Amino acid sequence: MAMSRRLAHRVFLASTLLGSSLVPAVAAELISPLDGYQAMLGTVAVSIYYQPIHTEYQVVMTVSSDKPDSVIRFVSNLAPGQQVVVSVPRGVGRAARELQLRRVGDKLELERPSNND
Repeated sequence: MAMSRRLAHRVFLASTLLGSSLVPAVAAELISPLDGYQAMLGTVAVSIYYQPIHTEYQVVMTVSSDKPDSVIRFVSNLAPGQQVVVSVPRGVGRAARELQLRRVGDKLELERPSNND
């Protein structure tokens, strides 16, 4: 349990501290409400879906690895112009793997920066 909390804390801090200006990005993909999106960031599985709630989009991101009890869920409410980043650290001197979600008007855009090799 303590390990899951530490992992959650690290992922949260990394996603909070890292901004989109630090990493060059590629073209954005659009995500449709409730359709869902799944990606692998190295050995970490990420599942994303959202639903409009009033004037915000409620974005639900589930992140897990192959280790037991590693599932972490983040819920963010995004107004137009806001963004959230899922960031998975890779080690000293290596850029983190990231997914950037940005609310642009009535769309949710996903960017996979070029450092996700």
